[in-house]
Amino acid sequence: MKQLLFISLLLLLFSCSRVNVNKEIVAEVNGESILLSDLSEASKQELFDLLNMAYEIKSKVLDDLIKKKLLENEAKKQNITIEQYLDLYVDMKIDANADSIKAFYGLTDNQINVMRGQLHNSSQEAMEEKLVLKNKLRSIIIRQLTDSLYGKASVKKYIFPPKQPKCMIADLCVHYRGNMEASVNFIVASDFNCERCVIFENTLQRIYDKYKDRVKFGFVSFADSPTLPALACEAADRQNKFWDFHDAIFEYEGLADSTFIFNLARSKKMDVVQFRKDLLSSENYKKIDKTINDLVNRGVFATPTIIVNDRLVYMTNSYEELSRLLEYELQ
Repeated sequence: MKQLLFISLLLLLFSCSRVNVNKEIVAEVNGESILLSDLSEASKQELFDLLNMAYEIKSKVLDDLIKKKLLENEAKKQNITIEQYLDLYVDMKIDANADSIKAFYGLTDNQINVMRGQLHNSSQEAMEEKLVLKNKLRSIIIRQLTDSLYGKASVKKYIFPPKQPKCMIADLCVHYRGNMEASVNFIVASDFNCERCVIFENTLQRIYDKYKDRVKFGFVSFADSPTLPALACEAADRQNKFWDFHDAIFEYEGLADSTFIFNLARSKKMDVVQFRKDLLSSENYKKIDKTINDLVNRGVFATPTIIVNDRLVYMTNSYEELSRLLEYELQ
């Protein structure tokens, strides 16, 4: 209850109307006022971080509740309790025979000895060691069971990540597609060389396919410094091939090196001489470098980062959460 009250107060602080924020005084120093709006502006990052922590806690607890519900359903099928169901399931999967354990998990003798070594710092009775090892493996089996049930179930979660105060980036080097007249924009600051970004592209493609007629989708390159793929995409944009390069690079499983980049340009029937010139131009480099620096100054620190209607969104790779967030914004 205390956590819910704390979160509610944070949300109230974020959602206060501009009129009230401007008028409310939170301190006076030698007759000069400090307004709640000043406090909100100075503490917005810290409050956003707390909201993210609250979201992570809620998301984890929700996953636990979902898995508990799935176990309840499996137990009901046999008209027994969860505890009885788990006991039967574990007994079916494991016994005290080490060969059986190795066969089921594909473990080596060394791996089992390491597991035992982590649990025991000194010599112990054989029976006690078997019980400890069995309990350890029991927890592994139950975790694998719940993960398997979760993966097969039709699960819809209706919580979505918090949004930070304004983060205006429309003036930067952002490329758009989808419904260019839409009132909702969904921008991703991403890095072609980032593994998490590559994985997120699968979710993003599903989101794009569903909402491209109602949402304006954007991409802005963000890395430690301008990368070859980012520079190549900007150069390709001069010949209206930005999204061709964007999609091809993210779909490519290997390293997008210069050979791949120039072969891609040729396959797209581009003017390769002009493409090379644009790719290597200092103007191209400075453009992306400035965008990276501006993104940092405006609160972007990691990839991929989602920005919906000029607000930073806590990173999530959940198709369901992002869909619900867009449905909310489209209302």
